[in-house]
Amino acid sequence: MVVRTFACPRFRERRLLPALALVASLAMTISAMAQWQTGPFAPECALKEVTVITLIEDHGAAEDLSADRLGSAGLTMLRARAACYEGRVGEALALYDSILDLGPVASLRRQRP
Repeated sequence: MVVRTFACPRFRERRLLPALALVASLAMTISAMAQWQTGPFAPECALKEVTVITLIEDHGAAEDLSADRLGSAGLTMLRARAACYEGRVGEALALYDSILDLGPVASLRRQRP
């Protein structure tokens, strides 16, 4: 008798469970942060945010960085977002740039159908 611990075996194969946990954690934090936003979101921050989110997602898909580094990058992104909402755009941009120091994605693994 085979007992599976996951509803979908691909979660274990691709180590997606830690990435999904990170995304869920970030979503809850973002929701909580949205309650205390004080100002408009600067366009410069929005552009950097899109770039950073894409980079983090691509590194997660390529599995070329540890979950700790990706989690740290996600938390730094949240600090940058908060700084931007508080009008500290220069500080926010510096935080976004620190995330971009993760570097380019080594290679993306092909998804199997």
